[in-house]
Amino acid sequence: MATCSRTFTRKFSGTTSLGSWIHKWPRFKRWQELQKANEDHVVEKTRMKNFIRLPTGLYITPERPEDLAPKKATADMTRRETGALPMDLLTWHTQMRYVDHSLDNIRRYNRYTNFQHMQYDQRMIPERLLFLGADLAAAHFLVHRGAAVKFLGDDSWYKRDKRKQYKLPGRKVENLLIEAIDASGTSLMFEGLENLEGLLKLRLLRLANCEYVDDWFLGRVGAMFPELEMLDLSGCDRISAKGLMGLKSMKKLKYLRLEGLDVKDVGKAALLLEETIPRLQILGVDYENCLERVEAEIRLLEDERVVQDARGNAFVEDDNGRLFYVMGDVDERAVVDDGDNPIMTSTVRREIPDMSDEQFDKINALSGGKLKHLLVGSPSGYEWTSTTETILQSEAEWKSRAGIDVNPKMLPGRTYEIEKQNKLEEEKKRFFENFPSHEQLGDEESEQRKISHGS
Repeated sequence: MATCSRTFTRKFSGTTSLGSWIHKWPRFKRWQELQKANEDHVVEKTRMKNFIRLPTGLYITPERPEDLAPKKATADMTRRETGALPMDLLTWHTQMRYVDHSLDNIRRYNRYTNFQHMQYDQRMIPERLLFLGADLAAAHFLVHRGAAVKFLGDDSWYKRDKRKQYKLPGRKVENLLIEAIDASGTSLMFEGLENLEGLLKLRLLRLANCEYVDDWFLGRVGAMFPELEMLDLSGCDRISAKGLMGLKSMKKLKYLRLEGLDVKDVGKAALLLEETIPRLQILGVDYENCLERVEAEIRLLEDERVVQDARGNAFVEDDNGRLFYVMGDVDERAVVDDGDNPIMTSTVRREIPDMSDEQFDKINALSGGKLKHLLVGSPSGYEWTSTTETILQSEAEWKSRAGIDVNPKMLPGRTYEIEKQNKLEEEKKRFFENFPSHEQLGDEESEQRKISHGS
């Protein structure tokens, strides 16, 4: 297996040892495409070899392969047919001076090639399904990649040991059905779900802290396992509220765990799922935090400086009429160097909004820190809370050594305490003011009884 993996890496990465340092990003090709291209090459080679057959049984191969192909006009010929250099090579050579040799790009390149390998490695192998059956083939696929499985009627969990070895039957066993899967922390991908087809008795599926579980993954899970009763998605950061709604077809789902899932509108999606699926209980959702977020968004939109575009993104307008993004569907992150340290100069840096410090801190707090974040960073997908303060601290120290004045709005440690206006508590208070309590109702009933007995 290790030999096959090394062969695949060399064959499918499209680079040599020199390319791994130059970082020529290869175009991603699936193994089916490469196999088809190889078959076409063999057919063309055989056709050239058998071009002319002599009465003695010998074959004459033309000296030039282009003699077999019909002649084309020069304008219709490709660069390969005219003998010119490939356009990919010219483009790569032109971009050599722009190639990023930083350690961050090396890590990014290695993650990219590893991602390609995992997509190929998690393909569905028909022979494995034929000889082992759906459940046992899925067990081999999962346990080999670090997951654990439990079979129906067996209390033991089957997983790899410290030497990455495991014991599972090597041929089909009747009535051996998977009941539970624990794939927490594994690299299970969308392409690997094809190996889990036909698991009719699966009741529990744990996908906690799986890096590649996203909305597309959940959509397929909802369609593949209608009998699933327990699902754990804790720590899956790529899932959005829209992706959670892909589980609405799982009518037998009883428990859904969403701990550590800090995404927008997760509370609303959880309530809609509980309303759609009977007997569903969702664990790990901080509804109070979700309500506070909604309140902050409402108060932010009520501010006179905040405007919205047609897509629902919110911007704050300063005294000079400039707009600064504060809320919407745009991802953000801080700009960092190879060592994950903040970069002082950013090509997307905006000027400080022209408004009072109090208004700046208030809008920044209501937007969850995005106003200040985008003044020191660029779009991407990281969280901001601690990163922004690190950047501001480093920049303030650098400017103080250089003798440059720092705008008070960009000093680290500036916080604004938002006045909590819990609408739920207000509604409760208003309800009890309009309606008497149980003690008051009891006093009124006793007085009515006394009046009735006296009469």
